[in-house]
Amino acid sequence: MYIQYVGVDSSAASRIYTFHVINPPQEPREFTVKVQSEEFSVGRLKFQDGPGISSARLQRELNGETQESRAGASLYIEEQDVREYRAQHYPRPKSAGTADKAPWIPHESPPPKHLQNRGYWPPESVVRPASEEISTLLLYESGESLDALKSALEARSVKVCSLQSLEEARPLLTGPNTPHLVFTQPRLPDGIWADVVNLARKAPTPVNVIVVARPANAGLYLQAISGGAFDFVVAPLSGYQLTHVVRCAIENVLSRRQAQGHST
Repeated sequence: MYIQYVGVDSSAASRIYTFHVINPPQEPREFTVKVQSEEFSVGRLKFQDGPGISSARLQRELNGETQESRAGASLYIEEQDVREYRAQHYPRPKSAGTADKAPWIPHESPPPKHLQNRGYWPPESVVRPASEEISTLLLYESGESLDALKSALEARSVKVCSLQSLEEARPLLTGPNTPHLVFTQPRLPDGIWADVVNLARKAPTPVNVIVVARPANAGLYLQAISGGAFDFVVAPLSGYQLTHVVRCAIENVLSRRQAQGHST
């Protein structure tokens, strides 16, 4: 059986993830899994968790199928699904001498003032640190869907450098002024996304790598996340999705760079 992630439809109330299930000799089937938007807005789930929790829900439903009871084509993420997913992927920190209780469900909060960057934080946020300009490297072939991403980033006052190969990116990622973020296509003329992640790991300062794919691919998503990419997104991104993804990535990389500075 092969479960193929097709994509997501977003609305104010929910995000609906679509999957194709191929299981010869049966006819291919299509399933949707709905996640209420409030799960993301309150921080119980991140946008990048959507395909994973939906795939897990579908897999569980398919595993319980019988000849008399087939899985429904329209599934929903319920409270139990969220708790089980959070318990597995975001285990509650254990304190010495205390027993672990219910799964830890952290909630997102506004980033510290010194980490906020105008253009990505909400309007009530303050200006980014004056000493640090946010920079991004885009690795893709001209004319692809990342052209729109480049324009959107520049419109949000982020410095963007566009290159087409791993070899071109190497001096930038190993030099003194490494970009904060790297958006890369899954495949480049001289490598793949995993090579970009490995190169970023060797950078003198932390760099977050985000893989941008089109069309959606659940298998590639899971590989990228488990392989060290900070995030995996499907192009084109809506304005809100882009803001959320980049905001999280910037907050994370600035925090890591600050921690690195304190340890040296």
